[in-house]
Amino acid sequence: MKAVLDTRFFMNSLENRDEQFKKWAKATLRTLQTQANTGIIPTIVIHEFYKLQLEAEGKDIADLRTKSILKLDLNIANLDPEIAIESAKLRCKYAELPTADAVIAATAIVLSCECVLTDDKHIKQIKETKTKWI
Repeated sequence: MKAVLDTRFFMNSLENRDEQFKKWAKATLRTLQTQANTGIIPTIVIHEFYKLQLEAEGKDIADLRTKSILKLDLNIANLDPEIAIESAKLRCKYAELPTADAVIAATAIVLSCECVLTDDKHIKQIKETKTKWI
């Protein structure tokens, strides 16, 4: 499986109390770190995650949690011109689509990913990519 991880995947992994979800999230991360699979984190996800952690928990926790994500054996996808153009097209097609969600979805499209791991309603509406959530 080749999948893009949305900010909501990481936030839910921290906050969700549902044991079934936690097991699924851990298993998914393990799977995406194996040779046959690829997990991709767009840099905008790092931005969103750090900001949310900084606001809620402070700098030390934000630094610690973000570093732990960056230590995972996942690929980081920078916002390059191709992803930027694709995300602009998505924003024009889906009027209510926030910029960050457009970049996340565009990353999945440009990098030919199977899905975006999210429960975000904005990304779920995009017909050009699929989403996956338990």
